[in-house]
Amino acid sequence: MSISMKIASLLIFARNFLCVLIAITAAGGIATPAFSAGLDLKGVPAVKEFPPIAAADIKAKMKKSKEIKPYNLDELSYEILLPKDWTDSIQQAPVTGANDKNFLSNNVLSMVAKYVGPPKNLVRSHLTIEALQLPYDISARNWLVNYVVRNGFTMSAMTEKSPYEIEARYVQFDRDQTYAVRVRALINGPKLILVRYYLPQENEKEEEALQGQIVSSFRLLNMGQQGVEKLEEYGFLDQSFFNYPASWELKERNILSIERMSALLFQSKRDENDVVTLDGHIKINVISKLLKTTLAQEIETFRSNLVIKDYSVGKLIETISYKYHPTIKSGKAQIYQLVPSQPNTMQYYEFLVAVMEGADYYYIVSMISPSRDIDFYTWAQNIEVARIIVESVRRDNFSTEIDLNDPYYDYLKE
Repeated sequence: MSISMKIASLLIFARNFLCVLIAITAAGGIATPAFSAGLDLKGVPAVKEFPPIAAADIKAKMKKSKEIKPYNLDELSYEILLPKDWTDSIQQAPVTGANDKNFLSNNVLSMVAKYVGPPKNLVRSHLTIEALQLPYDISARNWLVNYVVRNGFTMSAMTEKSPYEIEARYVQFDRDQTYAVRVRALINGPKLILVRYYLPQENEKEEEALQGQIVSSFRLLNMGQQGVEKLEEYGFLDQSFFNYPASWELKERNILSIERMSALLFQSKRDENDVVTLDGHIKINVISKLLKTTLAQEIETFRSNLVIKDYSVGKLIETISYKYHPTIKSGKAQIYQLVPSQPNTMQYYEFLVAVMEGADYYYIVSMISPSRDIDFYTWAQNIEVARIIVESVRRDNFSTEIDLNDPYYDYLKE
């Protein structure tokens, strides 16, 4: 099947599933999916927080690392507090040339540093710092969930602090030793940094607070604002705009009137048998209020034109909260299952739809993505692309002004 035929068939969606979107409300914040890759996250508690190490204890018992700049990269520069009886890093990252930016792998974590504690009950705690070059935009949360599930770990706690930082605990078995691992994943530009404190299970009660305090003391010294991929800008004439990653292919639609405009974005891959698989498809609809229609009427029009061959819409999976552009008055986004008529031979997909209202236009953004249970990593990348697009939809062509007093950007102040 050609890519055009594949996209055409997936563009025809099922009726009667958007009725819940008629009640549009303003929303903002961070999404919390109901499940991911077979892991039910609804019952996972937040990580236990501990007070910072007291100043007197820092002076008497702790040592603060000097600024460390692994691989000579600003994005990896860090400092951390450690007990005085821990070793200095026993594995130093090499110092490379200032122009060497491609030494980190896209899929294998590279060791940046490793610190080891003294023996306690015949076992030792240790802390590792690792780094990865991200090939695509993805949230820290979804990257970590994929990593934990792929490696067969058991997640016991998780707190998402921003799209760029998450802290969690999981259980890991290493030969004959069981560790309670506290981990922080941070995304700084195209680099992902993973900090892990391995606490032997037999010392967990005694050392849990110290584990939390040390992991929390880790600080990146040069937090940036750039994303992983270059972002392109698309404008519907001079009426509305959005940004999207350059790796996605844009298919412009002929604009015959500013009253109704649309654009398509998609990603696909071709295997060795020349079979094309759709990795993601996004459509952006822009409807002028000059038509004198209501948002409910436009949702009904959108719904009545959607039918999908051989697929039916399943249950609502989750409602997502986005931080909309200031020119957007309100918005709501949800994800539904797309269930194939022949489950044994057809791929499962999910359908995301976001409805927004601005002063002059209504916006309806929809995305088809492989199901998270089938291909979580592709789904996670697509979800991040959808966030970039939805949060950048706007009436003007000015970049979003960042208010550093907004708690959403607290990660930049650390």
